[in-house]
Amino acid sequence: MEHPMDHITPQRQRSPELEQAFAHLAGLAASADLAGISDPLLQFVAVIRALMPRYGDVGAPPNLEGIEVVPVDADGVPAEWVLAPNADPAHRLVYIHGGGWIGGCPRDYRALAGTLAMLSRAAVLMVDYRLAPEHRFPAGLDDCVTAFRWASRHGPDPHRQGGHEAQVHLSLVGDSAGGNLAAATCLELVAGGARVPDRLVLIAGTLDNQSPADRAGIDDQVATAESLAAATVAYLGPDGDPSDYRVSPVRASRALLAGFPPTLLQVSAIETLAYDSRKFAGLLADAGVRVNLSTWPELPHVWHAFLGLFPDATDALQEIADFVNASIDR
Repeated sequence: MEHPMDHITPQRQRSPELEQAFAHLAGLAASADLAGISDPLLQFVAVIRALMPRYGDVGAPPNLEGIEVVPVDADGVPAEWVLAPNADPAHRLVYIHGGGWIGGCPRDYRALAGTLAMLSRAAVLMVDYRLAPEHRFPAGLDDCVTAFRWASRHGPDPHRQGGHEAQVHLSLVGDSAGGNLAAATCLELVAGGARVPDRLVLIAGTLDNQSPADRAGIDDQVATAESLAAATVAYLGPDGDPSDYRVSPVRASRALLAGFPPTLLQVSAIETLAYDSRKFAGLLADAGVRVNLSTWPELPHVWHAFLGLFPDATDALQEIADFVNASIDR
């Protein structure tokens, strides 16, 4: 069984920070307890679940003083509001975490979500969707659609919802597999004639899961071709169809993509999923959607989590905050 960190790109000069990040992730992958697990796919699940709780834990953690976490039931989907002291209850941001559809939870994202909440002044709803392989497609997607619709009607304060639904500014953000789920959620909303996000942000989303030959990273120790393929099998099951546009949003029709809101895609230039972001950005632009493709050099997959190591982590979250705030009249 190949761990996500086993693939090494030789003869390439890395920054000390990138080396540190990759070494940290390799150590987490190696710490996975595989005792008694003989199935390679379940070994992969165990590795990802060992990675996620401490994914970006390098260097000093950010100062989250004043951040409040409020657990909620979003029409049957567990979730939590992450609130900065200056949060505007009518400015809401639904965040869908990554983890290959098989790992991760809102708790793993407290530092990232808290920082984004402070920078954006939005009430951030972290969705605790069901994970594969225990709950395969479309269970997690259904949860994300439900939670997004709930957030359009319910704010962080049940006694002060922040105005009528039409006055609520609502953005949707997802990273990695969460970027896949965010794009698929938007497709489901468009297809159903429901309210779509005011702004959509996809961070290194896995958007073409038919694994095309051109999908190759320059130096990616996390989202390798092998790990992406394994995650897709875990998500869909052995008989699942990766060409379904809700699994590979690049397969969506132009008519559905035309219903998307202004969209920001962020990705590292050296990672495998740069292929997905570039392809999807082109399709959105062709469908008449306002799209920003923001490519960052020499960074690991979802570098946003490495707030104590890369200044680019805070800078990228600031870019997201500025993007989702741009259409709000303060």
